[in-house]
Amino acid sequence: FNIPSGENDILVGFIMGNLTLPPKGLKDSEATGTCSQVFTVCSCQPSSLEVAYGDPQEEEGTLRPETAQRFLLSAGDQFRIPPGNAYQLKNHSNTTDSFLAWTIIRPRRGHGGT
Repeated sequence: FNIPSGENDILVGFIMGNLTLPPKGLKDSEATGTCSQVFTVCSCQPSSLEVAYGDPQEEEGTLRPETAQRFLLSAGDQFRIPPGNAYQLKNHSNTTDSFLAWTIIRPRRGHGGT
């Protein structure tokens, strides 16, 4: 669901949802812009879900495979993609879906938000 922040709101806006990556599935690189994204790995084969972060030395919002920082995750793990970064997700399992819950947090209006 989508909760917008109002012009005079003291709260941030956010969007929540979920994602299923099938075996060997890939979520292409995506830049976060001014938003922050938080993921919870709900289920997957142990150490089979890879998150790749763009190298902080690269141009903002860029993920280059040769310089990406990579981590293998399991069910119960959580991770955050900070504003101005890019990320990619890959399910390395041959047999098991990876299921994630996510939240995109938008800045308040006047604080980098629209």
